[in-house]
Amino acid sequence: MAVLLSLGDTALASALRQSTIAYPLVSSAHILGLGLLIGAVVTLDLRLLGAIRRGTLSELAPLMSRLAAAGLLLALVTGPLLFSVQPAHYLDNRAFLLKVIFISLGLLNVLVVHQLPHWKAVLAGQPVAPILKLNASLSLALWLAVLLSGRWIAFV
Repeated sequence: MAVLLSLGDTALASALRQSTIAYPLVSSAHILGLGLLIGAVVTLDLRLLGAIRRGTLSELAPLMSRLAAAGLLLALVTGPLLFSVQPAHYLDNRAFLLKVIFISLGLLNVLVVHQLPHWKAVLAGQPVAPILKLNASLSLALWLAVLLSGRWIAFV
């Protein structure tokens, strides 16, 4: 906990607090990352669930996975920067803590899916197995919960 709180004492955190443009730019980059991540995840999950029928999963899955990874990387770089500006506030914010839990569960779900032989089968053009549909439903719920809890941080 002390290590997380000490992030607020760094020169970078101080610069973000004092700049009139740096914090809004980092915040905008964070939102862009979330948009890429959530947009790609929702598209892929809806395709896995059959709600979107266009495009083959063997073509769509690698593209959406790369877009989601790029969005996640951007969010993971900018998130700690935003956190560093007010670490005590965020650590005391239930919505923020829920967001961290949902992100962790979402990433765990991704790791599980990518280890399943059914995922490799989908990439090879095979039909979507029921377990992947279950994972897609869970993924939708978790990443939308990340989005909602992240937005809720400002209101708690």
